[in-house]
Amino acid sequence: MKVRIKQKRKEAGLSQDALAKQVGVTKGAISQWEQGATNPSGQNLYSLAKVLGVTAEWLLNGRDPKTSAPISDELILHEPEFVDDDTPLGPDEVEIPYFREVEMAAGDGRTQVIENHGAYMRFNLPRLARAGVDPKQAACATVTGDSMEPIIVDGCPIGIDKSCRHIIDGKIYALDHGGMLRVKRLYRLPLNRMRVVSDNHIEYPEEVYTLGDPDAPKIIGRVFWWEVFA
Repeated sequence: MKVRIKQKRKEAGLSQDALAKQVGVTKGAISQWEQGATNPSGQNLYSLAKVLGVTAEWLLNGRDPKTSAPISDELILHEPEFVDDDTPLGPDEVEIPYFREVEMAAGDGRTQVIENHGAYMRFNLPRLARAGVDPKQAACATVTGDSMEPIIVDGCPIGIDKSCRHIIDGKIYALDHGGMLRVKRLYRLPLNRMRVVSDNHIEYPEEVYTLGDPDAPKIIGRVFWWEVFA
């Protein structure tokens, strides 16, 4: 990543200081990114990509920005509202339930993924419409772990379109894998198989499953939104 950041900054004719001002970070942060000491994540990653005229995916893995589908087409930035009281819904709001892991009966340590109708997030209806998401087919969840960093970090809430369970190569999906709630990129393979890929591929190698196999993850739906922490 460090080489690509420096390359695009120079192509844009920007100094580290000028780039820092446009991204909204310090010059020291740009220097660290170009040295590989740290990597941009969250909103900083998207701001950097926008200023440099590339996609966040290209900065992360070097895919051609002219042929790669921008990650931003999945991302709807807004201020989510966690519902914990009886405040009435606005005319253009909808409550979306959460998925969560729960321990199954008998206390044997197994879990299952269920939709928790006791906890909700509020979404703006026009924003859901622009994303092509039917509110009745939407749900939320919270990401645990660092397998999708730096795009989606530990503790981020996500929005899931349950109506989209077919695999679109490279898109992010919520999965129920033996009672574990997982978030991964999926790719189709011949012979009815699929690749399950983490963005943090160094620590989390990709997996391959046959669709419909009892051990394969079940697709809950495509992730159409996630919160970005600055």
